[in-house]
Amino acid sequence: MALSKIERLKKYIALKHHIANIVRRTIKSDEGEIIQGERSVEAQVANKYKKPTRDYDAYSPKPKQSAEETERELDWEFGGDYFRTKPAIHKGTYKVVSNIDDESYADYTKPTEPTPNKRIGDNRYTTLQFELKKAKRTLAQKQYAYRHEKEKNKIKRITGALKHQFKNPKNLKGKRMRWL
Repeated sequence: MALSKIERLKKYIALKHHIANIVRRTIKSDEGEIIQGERSVEAQVANKYKKPTRDYDAYSPKPKQSAEETERELDWEFGGDYFRTKPAIHKGTYKVVSNIDDESYADYTKPTEPTPNKRIGDNRYTTLQFELKKAKRTLAQKQYAYRHEKEKNKIKRITGALKHQFKNPKNLKGKRMRWL
């Protein structure tokens, strides 16, 4: 029995808050997939340096296959055809997009350079230093002028988090530490 448009919309709205967890679950570090961008920064900085974001950006050796896998998992969880995979503007990037409101929830790209990363929980994330370098590189390129404000904000948040991290290490708290 097919759901009406209104019933599909109600189901989508009711389950929408699960999308981020489902997408994160499908990003497999053992297959070489690495979370990058805002979600990587969010995983490594204190709350006051985080910026809310809706989608996941990931590096994958096989971006189309990864996007299709995420789409299948989301459709299975939602119980119908709620998502689709489509190529992005940039060659080699694939998006997982909602069929209901056309919002993008995951972008998969094949990395073009070595990507330093670290494991946090079950996933791998690009390092803050790599994100900082990438943001500065984007600022230096005029064709990405539409992203310059976002990148300036990201640089400010990452440098603030790194300064805070080294200025106020959590493990010291005024106590002498034993190193061996």
